[in-house]
Amino acid sequence: MPAVSPFEQFQKLNVQLVGLEDYMRHLLELHNDDIIQEAGGYLHSARFLHAAFFYLFSEFGDADSEDLRDNSLQSAAAAMQMFYIRNEMMRKHQAGPDSIKLNFMVEYFSDLIDVEFRKCSADDDDLQGKIDAVQEITTNQLLADEQMVKPAEDVGEYIKRIEARSAVMFEFACRFGAQATHANDVLVDSAGQIGRTIGLAYQIKSEIFDLIGINTTEDQFGPLQMLQSGEFTLPTIFAVAKAGPDFMNNIAEAGRAGDEQLIETAEYIIDNGVDAAQVMVKEYRDQAVFDIDMLPNIQAKSDLKKLVDMLL
Repeated sequence: MPAVSPFEQFQKLNVQLVGLEDYMRHLLELHNDDIIQEAGGYLHSARFLHAAFFYLFSEFGDADSEDLRDNSLQSAAAAMQMFYIRNEMMRKHQAGPDSIKLNFMVEYFSDLIDVEFRKCSADDDDLQGKIDAVQEITTNQLLADEQMVKPAEDVGEYIKRIEARSAVMFEFACRFGAQATHANDVLVDSAGQIGRTIGLAYQIKSEIFDLIGINTTEDQFGPLQMLQSGEFTLPTIFAVAKAGPDFMNNIAEAGRAGDEQLIETAEYIIDNGVDAAQVMVKEYRDQAVFDIDMLPNIQAKSDLKKLVDMLL
């Protein structure tokens, strides 16, 4: 039995996301056996978080404008969501036969993204602007991934890393949604800023869940994938501030030092880093809600606040 989508409580949005899933699967034109697991897991409307923000911010423009060609909004949403999926696959490190399939899917999605961008672009300059933005975001994401495993003690440096790694994708989705329906420049800029703030909070929240899991008891942990990868997340940076610079070695070695050392390191980070990280999540969440309150009073504004509350 398929899991219930978290978007079912948003009537119009859920219809849009389900339609987007059908549209994207039609675009792929691949047999299910040819869609590798890394891609297939993302092709469910229940996971279209970035597309959800895209559609909600598109409501602040003129979705009924005669300038919008038939289905151009759906093409824009498809390009944006496939861009996210493509980059998630691109950032996975695999070797052997699986890497060949992964690289094929990355190239296949890249071609589809270009096609959908062409469908929703007003002219060649508009198309090139979208392509340039995608290339810049992708380059910065790959560089930020490399930076995450480098020792860090400064919160400001950490924020720069996650801005480029994950917050930028939320910023792009929100800004692109507003642009797609010709919202005014002030609203487009606001959409981008709100997306960035939500993206920062979401990344930190993900790092906390990596340590403590979701709805777990006190003697259980999350997947600890980030910790085992040696990533310097916000909770680890707060823990380093408490323990001293030598603790950075514990983080770097967490995935190679055995289960006992991994659990000990995780427990220390949870006890000394999670609460402070939770405070920053709340600060970013409150800022996002404050900025959303400044938007025009339409249903999408209420839905945005509801989605942020659900997410953060």
